[in-house]
Amino acid sequence: MRKLILRLAIFFGVLLVLFIGTEIYFRTQGYGALPSVWFDPEVGTRFHPNQTRDIYAAGNVYMHPAKINGLGLRGHEPRPEAEGDAGLRVICLGDSFTFGWGVLDDETFPVLVEKGLEAAMEQPVDVINCGLPGYNTYQEKQLYNKIMAPLSPDYVVVAWFMNDLDPMSFGTTGTLAPLDHPLAGTAMLDYWSRSLSRKVVGLPKFEFEGFDQAAAMELKKVYDANQFAIWQDSSSEVARPFVERNLADLTILLDSIEAGGAVPIMLIFPTVGQMDDLKKARAELPAEEFKVVRAKRVRALRDVVDHASARGVTSIDVLDAYMDSEVRPYGAVDLTHPSVVGQRIAADAVLKALKDAGAY
Repeated sequence: MRKLILRLAIFFGVLLVLFIGTEIYFRTQGYGALPSVWFDPEVGTRFHPNQTRDIYAAGNVYMHPAKINGLGLRGHEPRPEAEGDAGLRVICLGDSFTFGWGVLDDETFPVLVEKGLEAAMEQPVDVINCGLPGYNTYQEKQLYNKIMAPLSPDYVVVAWFMNDLDPMSFGTTGTLAPLDHPLAGTAMLDYWSRSLSRKVVGLPKFEFEGFDQAAAMELKKVYDANQFAIWQDSSSEVARPFVERNLADLTILLDSIEAGGAVPIMLIFPTVGQMDDLKKARAELPAEEFKVVRAKRVRALRDVVDHASARGVTSIDVLDAYMDSEVRPYGAVDLTHPSVVGQRIAADAVLKALKDAGAY
């Protein structure tokens, strides 16, 4: 009996050493750094619930940790005390700008909005960060209808960015089901999800439900080949189909929000290139020339504002506030995402819009 126990102990000890050694090796190869994901056929790639992971910028440069809650979203769990007439619930939809790529958990604009509301109100407040990196408007619509609408929000902030024009910016990777388990955070599972599983014959494919994935992938080839031109001038012939497709998705999302009794608010972020180019043009060009340059450069942003305004939805465009900021509103490590300053500017604009709407 003792020999059997000893053999089993040696066997499991060897397995543990192999597990730890393999895990360390894959981590040195860059696996297991980002929050691990699963593929939801109704929505797309989502985070596994209940994990705290490190976020890295391009070049494997460490930025900050991020806490993922039970819904697979960044931040705290929904607060029941804020439901109904007892409190105020605000949901913030978006991509990595809303997620807060490049800033700490308590520096994202949803958290800053929540702090501002708590300071101004006596009733319970719940602001939920529903930003997921890589999402476009279609995916935000799917996520809202599946997870957020049942929470009966009072207000929904829809953050918009130029990559919302990408017909398939979201990935098709990860495990086939959510894992609320320590193994969900291992580098080995990340390696399997991102690299090895695609090479195994016979595994289920990542396919969306109710979405023409093949057509979107064909469109994405055109988008990727012309992305610079689309972002530079969204009034161009190559850009307009992507703009119109996005506005159609936005219409459905806004319809869903309003059908549930919530009030939508659009928050529109510029790219760092738009901000820098227009700030330079403003300083160098006569006012009339600058006006023409600006109109061309921000056509897509203007389209979204006009589309929302036509149906009475408040729109916040932070471009001017970003251009006027004395401190650069984009990050020093990750140059393409808002810094703490940029997140604060967005939060202040949202708080003003909520006040104007009568939220507090």
